[in-house]
Amino acid sequence: MSLFLLTFHRGEREEPILERFDDPDLAMKAFGAAERLHRERGDGYGVVLLIAEDEEALRRTHTHYFEGVEEMLGAFSR
Repeated sequence: MSLFLLTFHRGEREEPILERFDDPDLAMKAFGAAERLHRERGDGYGVVLLIAEDEEALRRTHTHYFEGVEEMLGAFSR
């Protein structure tokens, strides 16, 4: 399992910045630093730390971070 740090803009549906970590301590330090940075800036970015087997599994289980609004709405109409 790996940890994935996602940095995303809350108001825009753009691809998040994705960093993979195999060391939990490094992941937590990076998460804390990114969270502080964006909170202090007030720039509309959010930060989450997720765990998954690999990037493919992460994209499959957390699609809302990777799909645009049109794709998400299209999924509801199927």
